[in-house]
Amino acid sequence: MPSFFNLESVPAKKRWDVFRDVVASTYVPVDVKCEQTDLFDAWIDRTQLGEVSVDRAFLGHLDVDRNVQHIAQSADDPLVIAIPLSGSIFVNQDSKNALIGPGEFYVMDPARPYRLTIVEDMTFLSFQVPRKLLTTNITQIEHVTGIGFNRDLPYSRLATDFALSLNSVSDAIKPNSASRIGAIAVDLFTMALWERLGEVRTHSTTHRSAQFRKAISFIEEHLADEDLNLQKVALSMGISTRYLNGLFSEGGLDYRRYVLEQRLTRCAKELTSGCVLELSIADTAYKWGFSDNAHFSRTFKTHYGMSPRDYRALHRLR
Repeated sequence: MPSFFNLESVPAKKRWDVFRDVVASTYVPVDVKCEQTDLFDAWIDRTQLGEVSVDRAFLGHLDVDRNVQHIAQSADDPLVIAIPLSGSIFVNQDSKNALIGPGEFYVMDPARPYRLTIVEDMTFLSFQVPRKLLTTNITQIEHVTGIGFNRDLPYSRLATDFALSLNSVSDAIKPNSASRIGAIAVDLFTMALWERLGEVRTHSTTHRSAQFRKAISFIEEHLADEDLNLQKVALSMGISTRYLNGLFSEGGLDYRRYVLEQRLTRCAKELTSGCVLELSIADTAYKWGFSDNAHFSRTFKTHYGMSPRDYRALHRLR
């Protein structure tokens, strides 16, 4: 998608179809519906802050639905944090729902089904955050989806104010500072999520924060090792397993759950990758550290809502 997109030059009768094509090619697979397509309008202005994409956008009234079939078509999609500037949106995910108005924000995870309804024409900011930047600090994202974050709590207010300030200076941000600004935004949103969960915490020293990142890097580099365990990670860093567990706790993570989710993500990506479609499901599981194919299939189905075979077949139908 270009840095700026609008429908001004598109005939009214074609605007809805053009918009749907942009959504399909730029964001994640979803169903979108609009009752008055001839009156629909939209524009999107994108800024890149390192790994974080920030859209300032306008959307007319519409309904969005993302289901299990859509999720099977894409893997490792970025998390979304959105703040209405005007108008309002109704969000529904993980058995929770909320009406979000100007000055509030919500978190949306494309890895699970959701529904959105723009109740009235809405201008908003949308931060697309790579999953790894949040899930390494928030162990259960589903606890913070489907709810609104207002200005009543300090870190939510701080994160919102910072995001809104970016909206006013985005044109003046220099490329050499964009990545740092994006990282600050992610840190502030992370603190706001911790705050809502009652888990506000900081790493006690820069050294411990660096050790935590080192542990995550080691794990990601050795996911294919079926014998990977907490002891191996600790030994590679010259620290005790108790100390390592403490680093994970400070980061809001459970070691076993983190490793499992990372392995499942790698498997899902390969099951839908055209260059490795001929690799058997069992071989894919073994490649990423699963030693028991039956256990892998059960775990995969629990996580993605369908078996690995159905997941692959659904992709081949596209």
